[in-house]
Amino acid sequence: MTDPTPNDGENALGTTAVLLQAKELTIRTRAGVTLLSDVSFHIEPGELVALAGLSRTGASALLQSLAGALQPASGDILIDGINLYANLNAFRPWIGYVPTHFAVHPHLTVLEVLQDAARLRLPRRTSSQDRKQRLQSVLETVDLSDVRDRRVSQLSGVEKRKLNIAVELIAYPKLLLLDESAGPITPFDEVQIIILMRELSRQGITVILVNPRCRSIGLSDKILYLAPGGSLAWFGPAEETLAYLKGFLPRGVVKDMFGLQEALEMLVNPQAEDGARWSQRFREHDAYSKYVDDPLHNRYPDLLLQTRPLLRIRLRNSAKENLSPTIVPRASIVQKFFLLVRRNFRLFWRDGSWLAMLAGPPFVALSYLLFSLTTSPDPAGSVLVPGLLVFLVTLTAGMLVQHEILKEQTVYQRESRTSSLSFPYVLSKLWTVGIFAIYQGLIWAVIHSFGQTGPGLPGGLLAFVPTGIILTLVSFVGGILGLLVSALSRTTLTSNWVLLLSVPLLLFILDPLSHWLRLVSISLLLTALLVFIQSRAARVQI
Repeated sequence: MTDPTPNDGENALGTTAVLLQAKELTIRTRAGVTLLSDVSFHIEPGELVALAGLSRTGASALLQSLAGALQPASGDILIDGINLYANLNAFRPWIGYVPTHFAVHPHLTVLEVLQDAARLRLPRRTSSQDRKQRLQSVLETVDLSDVRDRRVSQLSGVEKRKLNIAVELIAYPKLLLLDESAGPITPFDEVQIIILMRELSRQGITVILVNPRCRSIGLSDKILYLAPGGSLAWFGPAEETLAYLKGFLPRGVVKDMFGLQEALEMLVNPQAEDGARWSQRFREHDAYSKYVDDPLHNRYPDLLLQTRPLLRIRLRNSAKENLSPTIVPRASIVQKFFLLVRRNFRLFWRDGSWLAMLAGPPFVALSYLLFSLTTSPDPAGSVLVPGLLVFLVTLTAGMLVQHEILKEQTVYQRESRTSSLSFPYVLSKLWTVGIFAIYQGLIWAVIHSFGQTGPGLPGGLLAFVPTGIILTLVSFVGGILGLLVSALSRTTLTSNWVLLLSVPLLLFILDPLSHWLRLVSISLLLTALLVFIQSRAARVQI
């Protein structure tokens, strides 16, 4: 699988697959808990490596670190001899990372998902024809051509997994990382994925696949096994792994009756032994020197020159000239903005959100009209009604978009890993909110013209235009509050926060001449805060 644009700087190191090296990696949470401890390995270009171990041995943290999403507390990650985190922006397009959770919009079709990925990830100068050819090639590679026009929600578990992989294949990755799938995958489907990864590695992609159940692990070139505590318990060829692990089986066990999967299953009990003992045993074994220590420290350069001459020359040149990949321009901010706006409206239409957007404001506004008509025209009522108006406009707008960012958080984090997306993403949401704010402002202005008024907002037909502008701004601010709550939330229970944040806007009715100025000011402040939150939301939190 070669890149059709070899002269754009993307192939500065001269090959598709990459050499991946990790030196003494240690990863900790913000609370200081160690997820990965002193892990080192050397993966040759085009190798398929199965990452095995318990569910809490740091496998996901390791993949996130290799993907450039989680910087280690100590240690180095080298790609073709060049430090990953010192050249992160240049290396991002080289790395494909398939997360645990399915991070694709369910209401889009397979083809639409891949088209969006191509526009975001391929070089900016890629022609429309080249994009179409790339899409077709990826669909054939993952065997999804027959379902290209089917909605994602209608796909089977294995088809969703393949689509997750296809999104990462769009940009010609040189390193592909697959975390364990959280979705329903049958053993047969899992074997299909492993066979697909085997084919991709033979086409020139270095692949690391989390395979905790050790199914078809013999198809892998190497096995990386993590022990409890995130220690390296084994790294080496699959055919040597079984012999190594059988040496630790309990006495009296007929070792010839066990395959690799059974041996691993007997040895993965976290209470059986401390992970540090596993790591120490491996360091004392000949395999550690042969497959980890000697390659990392280049102890036998003549042997490497004989077996992999092109790789040896490439590493020597990279170290000598400190070559790093050229950063190739991808989609511009304007292109990202229009792509996201188009996708937002497409999703609104398909998931039925537009019905609530159109029906919600008139329903609440009519309820407000009935209340205002039944309120006696006394001084208290003249303040109460405009205050209730501002409150209802803000609350309605906020509640209509309170899940807008939360519902696609995983998609946003995945797309932000390879592209700076926070600013165009927020702009696209504000554009959507602005369109509906104009509609809501018009509805509320019409209703308010027939209701009782007070000192907060003028009424009657003569004040229709200024009232409509103010209510549109109020609705816009309410929409931003809803987006802000959605960005800060971790669950779908956000209505209470929208309600709480709507109360302070009642202060705007105290001075009618400064309505628009205050509203514009708070809109800008909330927008800046939203961009800041979204920029941080793209980072891995552990």
